[in-house]
Amino acid sequence: MGRERRFARRSLLTAALVACSVAMAGCGGDAGGGDDTFDVLFIGGTTGPYGTNGKATVRALEAAAEYINESGGVGGKKIKLEVKDNQGDPTKSVSLLQESLSGGKPDLMIPSATSPEALAMLPLITRNKIVTVGFPASPLIDDPKQYPYHFQGVASSERQLNGLKARLERSNVKRLGILASEDEYGKGVVEAVKRQLKGAPIDVNVVTYSPGDVDLRVPYERMLDGDPDFVYLDTTGESAVRLLQAREQADATDIPTIAGSGMSMTAGGPHKYGSEAANKNLEILVFSVEVAQPESEQSEVFKQFMKRYAKGQPVQTSLSTPALAWDQLRLGAAAAEVEGAFDDYPDSYVQAFYKLDVPEGHWLTAKKFEFEAGRHSLVPALEDFPFIPSSPMVNGQYQVKEK
Repeated sequence: MGRERRFARRSLLTAALVACSVAMAGCGGDAGGGDDTFDVLFIGGTTGPYGTNGKATVRALEAAAEYINESGGVGGKKIKLEVKDNQGDPTKSVSLLQESLSGGKPDLMIPSATSPEALAMLPLITRNKIVTVGFPASPLIDDPKQYPYHFQGVASSERQLNGLKARLERSNVKRLGILASEDEYGKGVVEAVKRQLKGAPIDVNVVTYSPGDVDLRVPYERMLDGDPDFVYLDTTGESAVRLLQAREQADATDIPTIAGSGMSMTAGGPHKYGSEAANKNLEILVFSVEVAQPESEQSEVFKQFMKRYAKGQPVQTSLSTPALAWDQLRLGAAAAEVEGAFDDYPDSYVQAFYKLDVPEGHWLTAKKFEFEAGRHSLVPALEDFPFIPSSPMVNGQYQVKEK
């Protein structure tokens, strides 16, 4: 069935979808979309604990939609972006998705910017056969057998750490302490680190805390009881601030520490939300797009992104979240342009992601997006995720001083 014909059937399909419980397995049917629109749904927290990142995500999605629409749209159809605020609540995410599906399915969905929210929605997304792209990086999401319609447009948290083992070995680390939250994000962090260090002569001691805990000094000190010679921390949102406070309060700033990409993406980075003491002996894992480059070395796609996202104003938070969002929407649009992508939705759209052939330089956050049936996330190059000293952030990028 051709894509034009699919959109023409929308009224009949809507009636069927309304009659069908959105939570029921196998309630399939074609995606929604009007005659002149390519419908994209984003459900994420534009308010609540992750509101800063959520707002940045929406701004970037709007910028990408503007860019794509100015370039002719998706198969001649303009992108129509619908945003629903889940206030950072995974349970509310599911309710909002159910509510949205009662009126028809989107052509493409971007399910939040955080792993707990995405993981809450993915079972319902899968049952309703909605093609999604997103950048929550939990390895629990990178499972094409369980979530066959979801593509992780970012390297999983495990693959982001491809350089961790070599980094720790350079420092002759024997005991690594990890402080992680007791939620899906924290579980993903711990699993990612352990997988990367499998077989290495490094003892790993994990201590967890509740994401709602205000004072993290006690769990931090409990982690220090294992006498680590190196520490790995990662979280997002307000917990990132509390972790750095606990590091200083526990008098642990002499122990070399890495803050993961979640912390480097939060609120301008550790250098901004942590004290000078808390940033002592601190490295951060970053996306390469977060490291400032001279203007002469900036790519054309980066300039187009900044023109539409920043609109000439200073960027106060890390560019990683908006850059990822910009690439996610463009990724979904590029796959939709592959010949036959909507002949047999959703399976033909899934196949289109496997057939993507876009030249290098098209993306902000990866040299190339390549997917296959057994892998729906990226395999990054080591230089895509460098470890850098905690540094000031200016206009969304870290200003790393040359040694």
